[in-house]
Amino acid sequence: MSRLALAKKFWDRSSFLSIKNEEYRNIIIHFLDSKIKEDTKNQDTTTRLLIKKEKTARAVLRAKQDCIITGLEEVVFYLRQKKINVVSHTKDGEHVKNGSVILKIRGNAHTILAIERTILNVIQRMSGIATKTNELSKKAKDRCFIAGTRKTLLDYFDKKAVSVGGGLTHRLNLHDSILIKDNHLTLLGHDIKKAVQLAAKSPGNIEIEIKNETEALSAAAQLSKISNNGAIMFDNMPPITIQATIKRIKNETKKIILFEASGGINESNLAHYSRSGVDVISLGLLTHSVKACDFSLKIQ
Repeated sequence: MSRLALAKKFWDRSSFLSIKNEEYRNIIIHFLDSKIKEDTKNQDTTTRLLIKKEKTARAVLRAKQDCIITGLEEVVFYLRQKKINVVSHTKDGEHVKNGSVILKIRGNAHTILAIERTILNVIQRMSGIATKTNELSKKAKDRCFIAGTRKTLLDYFDKKAVSVGGGLTHRLNLHDSILIKDNHLTLLGHDIKKAVQLAAKSPGNIEIEIKNETEALSAAAQLSKISNNGAIMFDNMPPITIQATIKRIKNETKKIILFEASGGINESNLAHYSRSGVDVISLGLLTHSVKACDFSLKIQ
């Protein structure tokens, strides 16, 4: 198996983020129900006063800029759960142009108006994340993967958007893999050997965050002694130092260890990190400060 294939297996959870998965379907319903309840407080006052309860409406969702559309799987599934008829004119991951018709919907006017803002928020944010992920993945030029972090606003939806844009999800939550971070090491007296030995009691993947070459070499030595798949995360280290450290680890360690760069990485220095030898680059900017794409939902 190639390093890229190993990296994808290590850092990707996209198979969970599908409506084929019952647990994810339940997450979609619970999340969107809660957001709509927050928005309406169980009542849309304006619509209640102006529009008859039995009124039926048609609406069209359009893109107002070029982007990679994302969030349709979640929104279409949810609309159908709410007895809204949906016709989709595209699918997640496609490049859409400004003015493109994305969805046509028909159903109870009260329901459509109550959920309008929430579904727009989801599609706009997810499309923004997917579009930026795709853009940055191209800058990496197949040398390594791009991944999101857990600095999210819409949680699993943000992770799904990174995946649709061509990136890896990384961890979805604190349960799905072991990542030994600096705070764990501080609580263990910075004992990397002890940390790895304790983590190896679980059969899962183990990744350890390090801040310098000395820590990286120590982590590699310990990871090479266990049967778990292992990875080292270079945190806030310059590309030239990462490159030299990876070369030394590969010369000294026979076991395949994967490498991640994280911290302080942005659009201007991404290409430098992609040439350092890492298998994945994780960027918080994909989800903590990305600009949403623009869409409109208009009653016809």
